[in-house]
Amino acid sequence: MAEDRKPEQPATKPIPVKPAVERMSDKDEAPPGTPGTGENVDPKTGERYVQGIGGA
Repeated sequence: MAEDRKPEQPATKPIPVKPAVERMSDKDEAPPGTPGTGENVDPKTGERYVQGIGGA
């Protein structure tokens, strides 16, 4: 009866899951994609961060 069993399937690699919201840095004023914000670059470090652009 042991011969009647199907061979086991090889293990599949896990699919990496991207978080729905990117992690905010210390300089971010809001999560990425928030209306009324834009991406800015720190001239000293070259780090990108989200900054409010003003408005109502």
